[in-house]
Order: sequence, then C-alpha cells, then structure tokens
Amino acid sequence: MPVNPYGRDHSYVQVADDVARRIDAGEITLKLPSERALAEEYQVAYTTVRHAMQILRERGLIVTIHGRGTFVAASLPQ
Repeated sequence: MPVNPYGRDHSYVQVADDVARRIDAGEITLKLPSERALAEEYQVAYTTVRHAMQILRERGLIVTIHGRGTFVAASLPQ
C-alpha cells in the first residue's frame, strides 16, 4: 500500500501509523519484514521506513535486536 505524498501527515508518519495498525490488528505478530521490504511495499525511500521504525520504537511497539531483526515488543518475553 503506497503512502499519499499529498496527505496531511509526512510519509514516515503514515508508514508508522499503518504498521502500528497492522500490529494492533494482528497482521504482524512476531517479526516485522525487513526495512527494505517495507520500503518496497509502501513505495517509499528506505530512509522513510527507518524514520518510521524509530517512531515505533519510541512508542514501545517494536524492538530491534542487532543481527536478528525487528520484532513486535508484545511478542517478546519480558
């Protein structure tokens, strides 16, 4: 699903909000696709997805483990 470049929100906010919605809806339950795969899916630049992932980390929705990937925070043991 491409983002709307003319929408009221920046592209990275649209991506972050949609990934958050997909997490809440149970479409993404454990590991997120790679940032490059998400960039292709949303038809945005890789840096846009990186910015969106930072927003989701700040919201506490995802956790990135170096060398492993990015995971839904609620799916990881505390």
